[in-house]
Amino acid sequence: MCAVVLALVAVFYPRSADDVVAATQFSIAFFATLLTGEAVIFALTFSAASSWPSLQAIDGHIAFREWVLIGWFAALFTACGLLGDNRVSATYGALLFLLANIFGIFSFVQLFGLASVGGRNRLLCRTLAEALGQSGADVGSLSHGIENSPVVNAYLGAISEAVTSNDPTAVRNLVDQLIEAEVAVDAAENAITLHIDVLHRLARAALVSGADPIQATTCGHALVDSVVRLCRPLPEPAPPLGALSRYLAWLANTALLMSVRGVASNRSARELVALSTDARSRILRCVDPDPKSASGPDELGTLLPDPLQVLMWSSDFAEFHGAHQAGALYGVYEILTGTKFMGNYWDGASILTQLRRSLFGGVDDAVDTPAADSARTAFGSVEEYDHFWALTSVTALATLRDCRVGHPPELVRPEFTPDHQLLGAYLRTFATHRYFDTAEEARTALLRLLSRTAPAGSASEHGHHGRVGRAYGVPAPYVEPQLRPGAVILAVACRLAPLVPGGDDAELRGFLAMLPSVSLRITAGLAARVLPGAATVAETDPVEAVVVGLKVLTLVGAHTQEGA
Repeated sequence: MCAVVLALVAVFYPRSADDVVAATQFSIAFFATLLTGEAVIFALTFSAASSWPSLQAIDGHIAFREWVLIGWFAALFTACGLLGDNRVSATYGALLFLLANIFGIFSFVQLFGLASVGGRNRLLCRTLAEALGQSGADVGSLSHGIENSPVVNAYLGAISEAVTSNDPTAVRNLVDQLIEAEVAVDAAENAITLHIDVLHRLARAALVSGADPIQATTCGHALVDSVVRLCRPLPEPAPPLGALSRYLAWLANTALLMSVRGVASNRSARELVALSTDARSRILRCVDPDPKSASGPDELGTLLPDPLQVLMWSSDFAEFHGAHQAGALYGVYEILTGTKFMGNYWDGASILTQLRRSLFGGVDDAVDTPAADSARTAFGSVEEYDHFWALTSVTALATLRDCRVGHPPELVRPEFTPDHQLLGAYLRTFATHRYFDTAEEARTALLRLLSRTAPAGSASEHGHHGRVGRAYGVPAPYVEPQLRPGAVILAVACRLAPLVPGGDDAELRGFLAMLPSVSLRITAGLAARVLPGAATVAETDPVEAVVVGLKVLTLVGAHTQEGA
């Protein structure tokens, strides 16, 4: 519009060639000064980490191309007017130089605002948020939507470069740009996928590339807090929150294994284990409607008030021998029943048994609250309740840590120890859920677990469909329980195993004796990996390997039993 107005001025008020040349000299000098100033700011303040998308995002903010284009037109009209003795063209060119200088002042001021780290981060936050919003229709996996976004790819490239060069300032700035990006609800799952991908890159660099583990874990805590914040407005927060919980548990086990094998330093592994246990505790406090402690108002209340959502999350939270998995059931119990479970799982109290009574027990046991009514609707029947928790125990057993791998003392953390009692407590939370008593009933339960299709609308069916297409970039994908036959058998067997020292194991041995030899060998192999003592006899006597391994259940509550 300004150019059109100036064209009319040139037509009605043309100037002489001498006036045009004199005016243009001053305009070109000022134009060159502004251009030099911008070049100096670029040279001194911008780097690959601070301008990661491309110069296009910065150009859109400072209007650099428009400014240079006006200057080019000004020079073109001025030169043509002087050479062709056209006063209108020459005057128009001189006026365009004035417009270019005005535009240049605007561009210079905008660029000067980006000279600080805060200014650049604010611009790049908006750029990243726009890119995630444009891919909002394809959620849950980097293989769709955001994987093909040039902005996201440039951002990940900048993260990798900053981590490789061990530049903590650049890494922190890039992480801040991601966690401060304001995205719409429909793009939140894409943002969560990117958060987990960045967290994995930082953890991998700390374990393999020698990056500073303190910097990696500091950024990791910020990323976890950001994921929790992004989950709050989602209509279904359980899938992304469960994926993050699974990843953190997997990360701790991976750090332990790489440390023992000498691939990663003990310092890096220790920091990542601490990140995993602390972050899972943070997630647990956000899910528990009445946590024992809270660091802020965002940890009060629960992220998952819907029964189907909390059941899906609890299944993911129990995988990979993650810290606090037994304690998580206290919050689950309160959400599903509206009442607190007052027992102590360290003393052998069974949360799942009490939950079964509270939801499907008799008149004297069943809880009559709105939360309990919603939970009963979510399960549908007591058979579906038993089926859901049996499948949850399958994935929990299949992903337990290898008990044959040493556990260095420096990697011991609360709820992350080689203590057999802690393993027994985790395993006992499922083993005390006993909905059959004999070997024959156990065989029937096994066949149902392997072949039964979950009813439409049930908790198991909802959990299955809720995870479809939602990998969130987690390197350890979810595996359906029915695809883990050894873990299915072990989940049934643990419900027949004795819970006290010297208990009768006849039904357990009878159930194992019914199994085909191939199935028994698979189960014994899994027991040798995850249950202490089973490896010594797994090759010679598979039945004895399972029986010996499941004696870990009798370690829980031993001090209470002795005191009694």
